[in-house]
Amino acid sequence: MPKSSGSQNRAFNPGTTRTAVIASDQVVLANDLAKMNFKTISVRGKFGKLLGKLYIPFYIMIYGSRFHGKSTVALMFADELVKQHGYKVLYVANEEGAKGTMQEKVVRLGINSPIGIIEDYNPKLFRDYDVVFIDSTQTTDISHEEFKELKKQFPNTSFVIINQANRDGSSKGGTKWEHIVDAIMHIENQSATMEKNRFPEGSTETIKIF
Repeated sequence: MPKSSGSQNRAFNPGTTRTAVIASDQVVLANDLAKMNFKTISVRGKFGKLLGKLYIPFYIMIYGSRFHGKSTVALMFADELVKQHGYKVLYVANEEGAKGTMQEKVVRLGINSPIGIIEDYNPKLFRDYDVVFIDSTQTTDISHEEFKELKKQFPNTSFVIINQANRDGSSKGGTKWEHIVDAIMHIENQSATMEKNRFPEGSTETIKIF
């Protein structure tokens, strides 16, 4: 058998009492995988009903047409993560920035959580945060391949990406984005529907968010 080198052959040392953190290049035996504990969190309220129990880290895509409320829903979700779990959250508001329109949205929603808001897309900042929102993938011009690299670079950070929609209502960026997230939330007329959800106990019904 040829000798292999590098991280691709790292095997996971199984255990049943610790929270498993698996690198993308680690080899895990199926019988060991069955014994591992993966951290989950629950979110109260409408987001909890939609999403179910979130595995940490989680990768969620929120998409919708203009003026249907996708950024508003994203901010509300960010607020719940801070209030309920004390997460440190960064919101990359590349479309609006920390300006008057964003202020109006924050005030209107009654958000008083210390969510970090920045206009420029700067991955150097991401390491300091538990969850990073990217609004949007189109204005930041991040590709799905770059997003896959972000997941590897920050294995303990959860990401929520906001995608714009095409004229027919489908998500921009094609199906490649759909395969690299755990869940897809479609926003239409201020309501949310889960079009994909790998998390347990989630709902498929359409729920009015605001």
